[in-house]
Amino acid sequence: MPNVPQDVIADITVRHPVKSLVRFKCVSNTWRSMIDDPDFVKLRLEHSLNTGSNHCLMLKYNNLYTVDFDSLNAATVMDHHPLYWPDSPTEALGCCNGLVLLRNTEQDLALYNFSTRMYHRLPVEPIAMYERESCHPRVVLDISRDPEEEPEVGVYSLKSDSWRRLKTLPGGIRCWFSTFYYMFSGESNLNPCRNVFVGNALHWVPPPDPEIGRPKLIIAFGLGSDEFHMVPQPDYEYKICVMELSILGGCLCALCNDLASFVDVWLMKEYGVKESWSWLFRVEQPGVHLLKALAYSKKNNEVLFLKDDRQVVWYDPKRKRTRRVRIPGAPALFCAELCIGSLVPLSNSGGKEKLEQEKNKKQEEKKKRKKK
Repeated sequence: MPNVPQDVIADITVRHPVKSLVRFKCVSNTWRSMIDDPDFVKLRLEHSLNTGSNHCLMLKYNNLYTVDFDSLNAATVMDHHPLYWPDSPTEALGCCNGLVLLRNTEQDLALYNFSTRMYHRLPVEPIAMYERESCHPRVVLDISRDPEEEPEVGVYSLKSDSWRRLKTLPGGIRCWFSTFYYMFSGESNLNPCRNVFVGNALHWVPPPDPEIGRPKLIIAFGLGSDEFHMVPQPDYEYKICVMELSILGGCLCALCNDLASFVDVWLMKEYGVKESWSWLFRVEQPGVHLLKALAYSKKNNEVLFLKDDRQVVWYDPKRKRTRRVRIPGAPALFCAELCIGSLVPLSNSGGKEKLEQEKNKKQEEKKKRKKK
């Protein structure tokens, strides 16, 4: 198409699914250069975010599963990731802009783009876990596990492919972080995804302390400033509730679970501004525990929730009706997270080839064991 302007070609091409774009790179060097261009990668990501396209649910338990968000009709085992090993659980500690942080052990971590199947193994450090940023992915981890030791935080940068340790935690946060380490790090297979990335920061709700109760605050770690700060909670009236954090419509969302009879859904429309917390609606169902708000429906008339570690449900605020979603192939228990397909690159350009080599090696070892 020599007579068609390049920007027109890009505008048309950007509307295709990521998997199609990966195949288009084989058409010519010109197409490869266009699709690999950082501006095109950003344009494709913004198109997906603005249109709600190219999304999937990732179900997490012992294995990882993907479910097309538009249909929600089948769960497929993600057996193509670099840390996959049959009958060995892999944790997905978070997903942002198409990149997933995977962990088998503390020394076996990898960033993985599940759409392009490119990956990058993290250098080994005596650390534990967690997330990343869009342009230059970063992983924030708690280094210290022992409550008797001074907790430290390590930050990994993909750009430099290295770790660095930060200063010790502020006094107001240190006690929560060290005492309730598992709440921050995602230690259990069924961690209900309490870690939330929004406003270029990671967020946690401190668990209740038997002596002082639950503080009315949200702990955040800014990936731009490398500092901890507090985010105010909404002004809910009742004293006893279990709060879960989510992202809904690109905003910080708080689910205030009464557990006895209802759940209130709040949205922080302007990040960091306490007065911008807006009450959206109440889900009135006895004994219900909503762990996460996943997404709005295409018509914006329903919200998809993760409920009780075992199911996803649509809720219609106007009709006040809940509709369960049955996903064939899904595990009996799971945590769910909304993920977006993207072309966001990783510095390891040979990741795909290395992935195929490791996969073939594992298959050969499996065949040898069967012969024995």
